Amino acid sequence: MRFGNLKWKARSKMGTDRDWERWGAKSPYFGVLSVQRFSEARFDEEARAEFFESGEAHVRSLFAVIDRREGRVWRPRIAVDLGCGVGRLAIPLARSSDKVIAVDVSPSMLFEVERNCRRCGVANLSAVLSDDSLSKVPDGVDFFHSYLVLQHIPTSRGMRLIRQMAGRISEGGYVGFQVYTGCNAGLWLRLMVRLRYVFKPLNWLRNILRKRPVFEQAMQLHVYPLGALLRLLRENGFVEVELFLDTEDGGNFESAFLLAKKQVVASSIVNRYS
Repeated sequence: MRFGNLKWKARSKMGTDRDWERWGAKSPYFGVLSVQRFSEARFDEEARAEFFESGEAHVRSLFAVIDRREGRVWRPRIAVDLGCGVGRLAIPLARSSDKVIAVDVSPSMLFEVERNCRRCGVANLSAVLSDDSLSKVPDGVDFFHSYLVLQHIPTSRGMRLIRQMAGRISEGGYVGFQVYTGCNAGLWLRLMVRLRYVFKPLNWLRNILRKRPVFEQAMQLHVYPLGALLRLLRENGFVEVELFLDTEDGGNFESAFLLAKKQVVASSIVNRYS
């Protein structure tokens, strides 16, 4: 059983990287937001405008929350967008930061984000290829951001990435990332989803039933333990965490966006006798 688990983990890791490069090469915008309007065949200028405006709206809302917490207009010196895709969020982040490092496992996605930066006149964004140690991300980051990304990464691998980023945040900096925290689907559906990641004919059948290209790769979906995430943040100096709760995939998954500031001073709402 142990060797079977190791084999699954290796396959999951390499599978997700290969899968995202395929999305990046064939249909990068649909790979970021899986809505038919953003598929390669339907992606016109109107769809492009809607796609990037959705990213602008997300960043505006997020920075409004941080501004309210800080009592001022907050501007990070260095921000990182993990799983940047084509730059839907990294580009508006660059407009609100001195510098953005856009990180992704797909070279094709990075090529597209650089092209979109030129199109938008954004010059303060660096696109870098990701690895599990985030070796191209420096210490002293003021804001680490990831949205609609980590649920596609196997949980143990994603937890290591979050730990790597939390350790790189400067004092007074923020992390803001979204994960799936629970699955509301029945046991049979969860089993079938898991099987189609490793047994491709099952995924091909699903594609046929959904009128998708037969050999289109699966988008893996993974759930993260909220308690372990909170413990990871506490261990790295994030003692006050805001949670923004939602559901995804038609209610099949519980989703949480975690926003936290790194600070030396402990929260005033603690048990001082523990």
